[in-house]
Amino acid sequence: MTATPTRAGAPASAQSPASPVALEFDEFDRRGRLVNLSWEGAQHLSQTGLVEVLPAGRDTWRLIPCGAVGSVRVEGLSVRVMPAASLGLTQLFFLLDHAADDPFLSSSVQARDDDELWTSVAESMARLAHRALSAGLLRGYRRVDEALTTVRGRIRLGDQIRRHPGMTIPLEVTYSEFTPDIAENRILRTAAHRLQFLPELPDATRRRLAMVDARLSDATLIGQGAPVPAWTPSRLNARYQDALALADRIVRRISVEVEDGHAASAAFVTEMPALFERFVEAELTAALDGRGGRLLQNPVVNLDSGAEADDAPSGRHSAPSDDGDHISVRTGLVYEVDGEPVTTFVPTYPTDRRARAAEHYRLLAACTALGVDRAYLVYPAQRRDDSPQPRRIVHTDISIVEYPIDLSRGPTESRRAIVELAQHARELAAPSAARHRTGSRHDAGSHHSARSHHNAEFDHNPESDHNPEGRRHAR
Repeated sequence: MTATPTRAGAPASAQSPASPVALEFDEFDRRGRLVNLSWEGAQHLSQTGLVEVLPAGRDTWRLIPCGAVGSVRVEGLSVRVMPAASLGLTQLFFLLDHAADDPFLSSSVQARDDDELWTSVAESMARLAHRALSAGLLRGYRRVDEALTTVRGRIRLGDQIRRHPGMTIPLEVTYSEFTPDIAENRILRTAAHRLQFLPELPDATRRRLAMVDARLSDATLIGQGAPVPAWTPSRLNARYQDALALADRIVRRISVEVEDGHAASAAFVTEMPALFERFVEAELTAALDGRGGRLLQNPVVNLDSGAEADDAPSGRHSAPSDDGDHISVRTGLVYEVDGEPVTTFVPTYPTDRRARAAEHYRLLAACTALGVDRAYLVYPAQRRDDSPQPRRIVHTDISIVEYPIDLSRGPTESRRAIVELAQHARELAAPSAARHRTGSRHDAGSHHSARSHHNAEFDHNPESDHNPEGRRHAR
């Protein structure tokens, strides 16, 4: 959509459907823009959580991003808040993969970085749904509890006595029905149904979505805000799985309110900090778990005197103390080998240095409590030439490494950067374990040498060195 030209500082008007308005913000924009909207439109926009909507005059509102990214359409106004990390749609959907328990293939959504969000999602959904349904409609058994005049399945005697005492009909029965009204078809139909009402879709895409909706008409639509039924990947629904993975995200994350056959509002809103943190956590866990090591998620360590809530040795992590008489520190993602902490990682999304400074203080406290001398602050790169930068903390042996991840380079490069980070952590673990073993041998050897030296001093007779005769007298 092309934005209607407006004078600097003048409010953009969305009142005329003939001249739709598109506004695009950076997610950290704190000045915002003025726009003309009705009170109802402003309420719709505010409820999405994408922007803060502040009154600035009669039917005039100031829109300010409030920490989320996404796209919202309401009353002919399109508001888009883009990630500060210069992400295109491909990278955004890649991060959304890690926010779900069942990631889908990166090829599921075919979108260029300059594509319009709604069109990309709708075309991908239509393509995947048609592929899933090409071999026929999936059916399955569904339990049905119903009151009938004839016996079908089994009679629920308890419900029969409680609901119809002394009556022979209707009968409370339970039976299994082989039906297309199953979770998989409900999710597919709801996604296609919502998307077809979006404005400015290509006619061909809208028709394909309507065909999917019609073909799945026996499946129940999922209401806006209603729980999404669970489905389990299996051999039976294998041909549905790519389409289901995208449809599930559409139903959960895209809301469309339809009035008179048109979308009154449409919204896709997500929070980048949670997406980025989930991505880093998932990739580090995959790279570090096993081979004697594991990644712990934000264990709490007591900072005061190195004592733990359960009286464990210094530097060990535990649950928070119940008595509250401790200074507790959240330590981020702690990598440990053979039960000993090696390093810790803190993924943080805000890209301004003032926000990162607070994380440095947190990491310094975490390193002190864990007894490690290196930590990593992982954040999205602001420039393509950003590189890891270690910062040695004065008067300590602790180094905090600022480790940027350039998300704009795509999924493959982002994953490679995390794998390299994991390799650095494993290299730290090797000398740490060697020092631990060497220290143990050194302590044992020192103890043995001291005991031998003590015995030699106890048995030593100075005169015997120069007086062989004395040795004979001594014997």
